[in-house]
Amino acid sequence: QETPDIKIMELVSSDGGDLPAITAGAHIDVFTGVDKQCSYSIASDPTDRRRYVIGVLREAESRGGSIWMHEEVKEGDTLKVTLPINNFPLQEDAAEHILIAGGIGISPVLAMGYRLRDLGAKFTLHYCTRSPEQTAFIGEVDEVFRQNVVYHHDCGDITRGIDLNRVSSDRPEGAHLY
Repeated sequence: QETPDIKIMELVSSDGGDLPAITAGAHIDVFTGVDKQCSYSIASDPTDRRRYVIGVLREAESRGGSIWMHEEVKEGDTLKVTLPINNFPLQEDAAEHILIAGGIGISPVLAMGYRLRDLGAKFTLHYCTRSPEQTAFIGEVDEVFRQNVVYHHDCGDITRGIDLNRVSSDRPEGAHLY
């Protein structure tokens, strides 16, 4: 239980072998016990094929998937998931990378951070959450992004969040925005 509303889950192969290779930004779909198929971005290091790490936000207005994931899934359970797919790929050859995440949206961006760090690329993360206590993956974010992360804690007030106009307009030539 990462925060009061976010659960971190580590998924491994039932046969103990490597999982299919992924690229930063990939997601899987989990088939839940409430006949739903829910997509979860993979937050873990893309080079680590032993596991996929996902973050699950318990949605108050859930149609059942996130509540099922929080209340029914226990360590050792077997889940049916799809093969990874990446609809949010990282353009690795950009001159610079500016990443923006809010709440559990950090998941694919954290995987991107691992990849960019490994490449020795230039990157900055702007990460907005309600408070430090409600910040998913805060330890890993600090480790991966180090001095390249700017936290924005808005206490739930959107006017106190990331100034997207400033962040996007200060973009250097050749920088990509995620």
